[in-house]
Amino acid sequence: MNFGYSQIFLLIWIIAFWVFYALTYGKVEAKHERSMREKYKITSRWGPLFGVTLLVYTILIFLYFFHHGFANWWKIPLDNDPVKIVAMAIMCFAFLLNILFILSVARSIKTGVEKGKRPKLVTTGIYHYIRHPAYFALCLAVFGTFLIISNVPMLIFLLCTIVVVYGLTREEEKKLIKVYGKEYEKYKNPNLKEGKK
Repeated sequence: MNFGYSQIFLLIWIIAFWVFYALTYGKVEAKHERSMREKYKITSRWGPLFGVTLLVYTILIFLYFFHHGFANWWKIPLDNDPVKIVAMAIMCFAFLLNILFILSVARSIKTGVEKGKRPKLVTTGIYHYIRHPAYFALCLAVFGTFLIISNVPMLIFLLCTIVVVYGLTREEEKKLIKVYGKEYEKYKNPNLKEGKK
């Protein structure tokens, strides 16, 4: 069986993503979420959907790797080398965003999980530029994957991912306001003056 460079790239990308996640944020994510539930009575309706989104994303990539014909299901005419090269660059940038996300939040979450304290609000590093870098990175990665596997199922999945990420970010904003109050409001709206909205 011959594998194309885009198949190999996507397989390496998704394996690297899960290995990186398991070795970094994945080690503390469940404990962090549990402590948020216990301390602040915060639950997530969108979190399970986000998990399903990541699972489906992984399955789609494996399907493309082992069954290249999947790309031809209701094909959208974007299948050419320049588009695939741009897509790979977008996905590499998305992976870099994930690394910057981990570097920015690592100490804060570790303190919250290990010492039982409220995690420090992170506003530096990548958070100086993007409020939700991990979610933005996923949208970029799925968009890049759509450019490689340019068919109707991937387009539908991309749109579903955007909806899930939007719902999750709205939920996350409410959670952060509950935990950090005015500190987060000020970070979210740096031009907001005291007492005014």
